[in-house]
Amino acid sequence: MKSRFIVGLAVSAVLFILAARHVNLKDLVSLIKDVNLFYLSVSMAFTILAVWLRALRWRFLLPESSGVKTSNLFVATIMGYMGNNLLPLRVGDIARAYIAARRERASASAFLATVIVERLLDVFTLLLIFGVLLFLIPFPAWLKKGFYMLLGASLLTLALLLWVKAKKEHVGSFIQRIFSFPGKRRLGDLSQSFSEGLKGLEGGRELAVVVLLSIPLWLLYALTTYTALRASNLDLPLVASWVVLAFLGIAVSIPSAPGFIGTFQFFSVAALALFAVDEGHAFGFSLIFQFSQFVPITLIGWFLLLREHMVLSDLAAIKRL
Repeated sequence: MKSRFIVGLAVSAVLFILAARHVNLKDLVSLIKDVNLFYLSVSMAFTILAVWLRALRWRFLLPESSGVKTSNLFVATIMGYMGNNLLPLRVGDIARAYIAARRERASASAFLATVIVERLLDVFTLLLIFGVLLFLIPFPAWLKKGFYMLLGASLLTLALLLWVKAKKEHVGSFIQRIFSFPGKRRLGDLSQSFSEGLKGLEGGRELAVVVLLSIPLWLLYALTTYTALRASNLDLPLVASWVVLAFLGIAVSIPSAPGFIGTFQFFSVAALALFAVDEGHAFGFSLIFQFSQFVPITLIGWFLLLREHMVLSDLAAIKRL
């Protein structure tokens, strides 16, 4: 765990330096002072609306979704995102499964399974966007390689999840038979509930609703990015927002410091270079866009954390799924 954290910090530091190496500090300060507050506010509002829509979509991935409250999933999601902003190793993803399960009095491991399915769905959506953009934008060779590597890893993950679901009757007994350590029976039981959480892979009406809800969700993400571009006084076509989203999809999939510092900057600059935006302006955009994502999520998440009678260290300590 410690080594992963160190690697993430190192990756973020290197990429941040690479993104900022040609930035003039005086010009950067001027760009930030000239930010369009109207578009920045709209981008922030879209960010929160996207979290609510994501919570609604998540509900249809859950077993017995009809009895689950979207409000509970919204609280868990925004708290989890705050955890990703402030804590290492993306523990917020685990935390939101635990918080949602606690509020719904359900199995945390089943909720964690749906978080993994949801993330996988997002990756395939990004890959689809990327695939379309490959025909429209001349991407650099290194990014195309990253696209194919991410596609391969996603397909392997999907295959593994489908195998676990198909063998759910045997996974728990296999763990208890093969491994020998205290608590192995509990781990076997957790694997069974985890398998139950993969219900979303079965297809049917729930999966159809999830796919349909993904359309407005990703349109909202594109508008969030577009309004951040306008807030940075960049008058670019709407397709630029999709390109930025595709690049940032890779950024959040690699090890980094909390809040994706460094990776966010590097891939934003790389995306906007395709539209002839100079590195200084692109770097400024990355800070403004990250601000519009970071601040509302973190402030609302912190308020909800306190309302749940929790502190940040409670999120970091969640390991008992």
